[in-house]
Amino acid sequence: MPEQWSTTTTTFLRGPGSLGICLAVAYLLIHSGMILLASRRPQSSARILLTNLLLGACFVVLLLGASPDWQEAAGLRFLRLWAPVIFFWWAYKWAGHTLQLFYPSDFSLDPLLIRLENRWLGQPSLWWARNGSPWLTELLHGFYVSYYLYTPALGAYLYTQGRLREFEAMVFAVMLGYALGYSLSALIPVWGPRWGLVAAGLLESSEQKLQGYWVTRFIDAIMYGGIAHKGAAMPSMHSSTAVVFLFWCSRLWGFEGGLLAGIIVVGMGVGSVYGRYHYVIDVVCGAALGALSVWIADRLILG
Repeated sequence: MPEQWSTTTTTFLRGPGSLGICLAVAYLLIHSGMILLASRRPQSSARILLTNLLLGACFVVLLLGASPDWQEAAGLRFLRLWAPVIFFWWAYKWAGHTLQLFYPSDFSLDPLLIRLENRWLGQPSLWWARNGSPWLTELLHGFYVSYYLYTPALGAYLYTQGRLREFEAMVFAVMLGYALGYSLSALIPVWGPRWGLVAAGLLESSEQKLQGYWVTRFIDAIMYGGIAHKGAAMPSMHSSTAVVFLFWCSRLWGFEGGLLAGIIVVGMGVGSVYGRYHYVIDVVCGAALGALSVWIADRLILG
């Protein structure tokens, strides 16, 4: 029986997308555990827990359909590889349920980060945009919004090329950054400069939104009227995903690919501070999280 159990478990974990599915289930367990352990549970906690249970059951069904030789039906293989990616994009919104479970809604670590950033760097998240222009704002917002293309573009390329193990390693690194980032955000509440600087009396509320054009308006719609969370700035998951993107562009296309990706990633990082969405320390911590995620994914999937 122990040998049969070991063989069955190994079969599950060798199938396409198995580790990504396991990561999704693990995050659902973490999310549910936070809800259960919280001193102030949301009123909809029963619905949240039931949703987590149903999603977890769906992922377990997918896991049980593993084929270690990767020769299963193309549609099932596509679902197993891409479903965890789609789940973690959606889970950003779902993570909002955990942001105020352990701290009051008016509590954040922004005052500490503001003091540290002022001492070490002269408060770039406050001053950079004041020295900018609408066209510079538009350019840096263009770099910032490029984040939404990193994983779909690389994933589509690797998948259509039939490089499925590499696809799995790349997206697992991205998703691991999300899983850890979503969990840490609930324990390390940081609003971000556009809120924290106003609360500290260093920025007028009229300066929260920068002057730009259509890309800037698109970002404003997300940040002020869309899905963006107030309290989930640390660590920057834009930065963790960007490091995965940079690494894989370098791996796939050498120096030229890494150079082009580096320009995009640096522009995105500068844009996140310029736009007052992140402190510099958020970006650094997010980048470190991305590097760690790549290291773990490589060892688990590529050997």
